[in-house]
Amino acid sequence: MRQWFSGKPWRNGLLLVSLCLNAVLVGYLASLWLRPQQPLQEASVPRVIERVAARLPSADADILWRIYRSKQNEFAAARSDYVQALVRPIRLIGEEPLDAEALRKALVDSRDKRLRIGDLVIETFLEALSQMSTDGRRRLVGRIGLR
Repeated sequence: MRQWFSGKPWRNGLLLVSLCLNAVLVGYLASLWLRPQQPLQEASVPRVIERVAARLPSADADILWRIYRSKQNEFAAARSDYVQALVRPIRLIGEEPLDAEALRKALVDSRDKRLRIGDLVIETFLEALSQMSTDGRRRLVGRIGLR
C-alpha cells in the first residue's frame, strides 16, 4: 500500500480527484433519492388544458381556459386532498408491524382522491365541449375520427 502513495505525485492527485468525484456523485444521487417527490405536479392539469387548447380555434380555446379557470379552486382543493391522502400510506408502510388492512384502505382513499382530479378534468371538458364550435370539436379529434 505504501508503494501506491509513494513516488509519483500525479497518482496521488488522480486518486484524490477520483475520490472527490465519487463523493460528489454519491451526494448527488442521495439528494435525488431523499428529496421529497411531488406526487402530483401542480402544472399537470394546466399542461393538459394547454395542449388541448393549442389544437383549437382561439375562440374555443378561450372557452376551455375560461371554464378551467372557473374550476381552479376545485382543482386546488382536490390536489390538496390527494397530497394529504398520500401521507397516510407512507406512514403506514414505515410502521412495525405492517397493518395491511389499514394500508389497503389508505391506498384506496388516495386513489379516490386522485380520481376526483380526473373527474374534474372530465367535467371541465364536458362543459367546454357543449359550448365549443363544431370546427373546434372536430379539431380535437383530428385524424382520430372513426372511418
